[in-house]
Amino acid sequence: MGTRMQHTDWAERSQTHRYQNTLRSDFQGAPYHHRQAFHRSHTSIGAAGHLLHMGMVAAPLAIGELVVDTEKKWRLMRMVPVLGALASEALWTMKIAHDRKREEEDHEALEDCRKQQCR
Repeated sequence: MGTRMQHTDWAERSQTHRYQNTLRSDFQGAPYHHRQAFHRSHTSIGAAGHLLHMGMVAAPLAIGELVVDTEKKWRLMRMVPVLGALASEALWTMKIAHDRKREEEDHEALEDCRKQQCR
C-alpha cells in the first residue's frame, strides 16, 4: 500500500509542476519555449512577408479591375498563389541564409574572444 501512495504522490507532484509551468509568464522572468509565433522574431519574415501577403490579398481586386479579357483574368488569378508561394520561399531562403551568416559571424567572434582570453 505504501508503494501505491508513492506513485500517486509522484503523479500529483508531476501534474502540479507541469500545470504551474504552463501558468508562468515571461514577466516572471522564466524562459518559455512554447510561445506563439509572433513572439519569436526569428519565425517571421517581417515587413517583406507582410507586404507579400498584402499583395497576394490585393491581387485579385487589381486583376479584376485592370484586366478586361476574361481568359487572361482567370489565368492571372490562378498564377497569384503560385507566384506568392515562390516569393515566400525566396524570402524564407534569404532569411535563413542571413541568419546562418550572422550565426557564423557570432561564432567566429566568440572563438576570437576565447583565443584572446587564453593568452
